[in-house]
Amino acid sequence: MIDNSRDGYLNSTKVRDRYGEVSDMWLNRRLRDDPEFPKPLIIQSRRYWLLADLIKWERICAARPVDVEQRRQARQRKSGC
Repeated sequence: MIDNSRDGYLNSTKVRDRYGEVSDMWLNRRLRDDPEFPKPLIIQSRRYWLLADLIKWERICAARPVDVEQRRQARQRKSGC
């Protein structure tokens, strides 16, 4: 059997669901701030991402070293502390 799970495109709603029901702003910030985040294909003013490109980006992110202090500070800013 052939595995086609990496074929196909996801619209912005499905991409946001894939990453934990994040906002559209989250997607816009990834596109603006992360040069490795895949660029979407625009079809009739709608954005579509190739699933294989998203999986590749996820692997890149998983390989990045984690800065624990930076994440702690970001959580504090987000909570208003």
